[in-house]
Amino acid sequence: MAMAVLNPIMPLYLKDKGVVPSVIGLMLSIGMVGMVFGESSGGWLADKSGLKLPMSIGTFLCAPLVLCFVFVSGVPSLFLVFVLWGLFRAAIFGPARGYIGNTAGLSNKATIIAVYMTCITISRSLGSFVSGYVADSRWGYNGDFYLSVGLSVAAGILVLIGLRKIPLWKRVENTESQISRAQPDLIKKPVGYRPVVIQSIVAMLFFMAIGVNSFLPLLATEVVGVDATRVGILYTIGGMVSVVLFIPLGRLADRKNKKSLIIMGTLFSALNLAGLAFAKEYWMLIGLQVVGNIGFAMFTPAAVALLSNNVPGYWQGTAMGVYGAAEDIGIIIGSGVGGFVWTAGGPVALYLMGCGAAVVGALVCIGLVKDMSAKRSTV
Repeated sequence: MAMAVLNPIMPLYLKDKGVVPSVIGLMLSIGMVGMVFGESSGGWLADKSGLKLPMSIGTFLCAPLVLCFVFVSGVPSLFLVFVLWGLFRAAIFGPARGYIGNTAGLSNKATIIAVYMTCITISRSLGSFVSGYVADSRWGYNGDFYLSVGLSVAAGILVLIGLRKIPLWKRVENTESQISRAQPDLIKKPVGYRPVVIQSIVAMLFFMAIGVNSFLPLLATEVVGVDATRVGILYTIGGMVSVVLFIPLGRLADRKNKKSLIIMGTLFSALNLAGLAFAKEYWMLIGLQVVGNIGFAMFTPAAVALLSNNVPGYWQGTAMGVYGAAEDIGIIIGSGVGGFVWTAGGPVALYLMGCGAAVVGALVCIGLVKDMSAKRSTV
């Protein structure tokens, strides 16, 4: 929620400070570069020390960095704040997904991940909804930054309360996954990196489309002509669609083919971006936001559960961190290159580029992604 309060208004805030779209894209990208290292190292750190340390980093250390946006001026200083903010805020995601992958059973893993994503999406939607109203109030954009700081500190306090019996640094023995418990010898074998690499490529292409969509506030305000409040509402509507669909689609992924849902998710994302390339009315933005979030709800639980099934229990946090880093790299490419594409060819060129990335992701999944757990179950 602390992140979501800032996402809708960040491009508008930077534009208000005189930053041009191409540099806005680079700033968003450099923040994601920080997340690449933060997410991968956070997952590794959780495998070594447990949940408390990376989650404390991802909450308490974010607060002063967000506060810097209020007081820091100048493009170089803003770049530095973005990369540090990205580094620390990402520390919680790999450990959280790795813990779920390590403890949930094969029959309900996608459903549990969907519950986790539902909680995240509800908080993101609330943050996006509040964001526009705060920005349009007498507090202005600074009010959103102060609110984000308070939310980060509150999250850190919850970490201290919820994990109060766990030392900040503790050498832990990882809980074995259901696969490992069923076949203990798997835990001694080297990690098969191929499934992780291939799924990370698919995730990178899918999230490249998400990165392109970070320019939605500019599309809404400059092309369609709505205010910051309606931009926040747009994000909230899309988030609520994901909230409603995450758990049903997670259960579907557990019962049916996860790969099929991954492919459908990428194609829905492609359809969303193709439509945004030509959207001129607010109602079109709403409809396309719904389509895009249906695709996101299809893709995420199925993809994370499939990846977890394909790696041993002792490597869950690290695998999720690497996968999360690939997601971040996709967003970096989408938002970084997207700023230049917007400047050179406008929103049509930008969103068609994102559509192409999603289609390529679907093709890679069709040809190369495999479910190794299904193979194991037949042995």
